[in-house]
Amino acid sequence: MSNDSWRSAGGKFTNNNRHEFDTVVKILKAASKGAKKKELHHRSGLKPAVFGKYVAAMIELDLLDMKTDLSYYKTTERGLELLHVYHKLRWLLWGGTFDFMLVGLLGRLKMDRTERIKYSAYIS
Repeated sequence: MSNDSWRSAGGKFTNNNRHEFDTVVKILKAASKGAKKKELHHRSGLKPAVFGKYVAAMIELDLLDMKTDLSYYKTTERGLELLHVYHKLRWLLWGGTFDFMLVGLLGRLKMDRTERIKYSAYIS
């Protein structure tokens, strides 16, 4: 979300801001198990220059991790936490059906990564 759109909205969350946030969530979801740049770009539906800005900002905010040698992206722990909170808030604020399976999967992804890191010290 750009500061200009936030200021022009008088500090309110507008539909444009919501669209930007949904775009971030879409990219994080696509990269949750890892994805190549081409796949992420296709799923986001953004122009290449705009997509590059989103990805750069998400890497800077530690929401997305990139393996430079493979052009491979993966959602970080912080990104998974954002997705988890987003889906809970979406259900709470906008109603509709709560996607228990997706929230459970996000929790398991986070736990699996934590367990792998914990046990990798014993393996190496």
